[in-house]
Amino acid sequence: MTTITEEANLDAASNPAAAELTMSHTPTNGGNDGAAAGAPVESGPTISDGADGGEIELELQQMEDAANTLHREGVISDSEVDEKREQVARTRKMFRELSPAERAAIVQRRREIGRELMNRQLSGAAVVRAAVRLNHTRLKPLFEQWWPYLNRMSINMQRFGRSTFGAEDQGTLTAFFEKHVGELEAYVDEQLNVAEGFRVKTEARLREQGDIVFAPSVTKPSLAVEVEAYSRFSMRVLSLLTKFDHVMDHFDFLVWNGVRDQSDIDEETSRFLRKFHPVGLRGYMTHLRLMTTVRGR
Repeated sequence: MTTITEEANLDAASNPAAAELTMSHTPTNGGNDGAAAGAPVESGPTISDGADGGEIELELQQMEDAANTLHREGVISDSEVDEKREQVARTRKMFRELSPAERAAIVQRRREIGRELMNRQLSGAAVVRAAVRLNHTRLKPLFEQWWPYLNRMSINMQRFGRSTFGAEDQGTLTAFFEKHVGELEAYVDEQLNVAEGFRVKTEARLREQGDIVFAPSVTKPSLAVEVEAYSRFSMRVLSLLTKFDHVMDHFDFLVWNGVRDQSDIDEETSRFLRKFHPVGLRGYMTHLRLMTTVRGR
């Protein structure tokens, strides 16, 4: 197993856009269990499985959109949002100068770092082990590139949040996560109830008509891992992802039985991914800030 260097981690904290390119070429070495691996630029694939370069432009736009969201929420200042927009512009220029193979390597490296971080145990942490199964490929990169950092961030916020941000800013951050995760929970619950109810009614109607009813299932999940969650917050985020995976199970039923078109389902899924993005982005950036405090102790 490899991790990026401590120097690359610190660079990422001060300039995430530059760190994106650095990590794909930086030699790696091991670290201790108290220092989490660094991470990619403040974004993650939101539509494809992240293995191609075709989603880069969309990712960069979502980075900028997420920064604007954080600014509207009062989490970042005018100067910070301007800085993030400049980072997007610099990263866009760097990506456009890369070959498709180099772009794919960078995206793949980001996912590897997320997986590595999940395999690191944290000394002295009280954990709850959880089995995570995601049937659908489009949720796998979302999990790998955001949840490990949200998980580690959640415990380090408890341990070092006040010394890193101060009491007032820590409260602002906590309120941001609570608000957005709460809204996501309400959204996903609604989507699950609607999709399940629509499926039940559709299946009953098809059977009454004497039509063949297909009941598709995923026999090989996109992701099946066991993780150690550090907080109730981490478990809430896991629940969000697994619940929406169940929503997509119902979507599969509707597509198989010709009730909905695949493009309609893709649009619904993309909406969830866009809603999740600001939480993942802010969690990653908060993780980086907290890790500078962890290393300084």
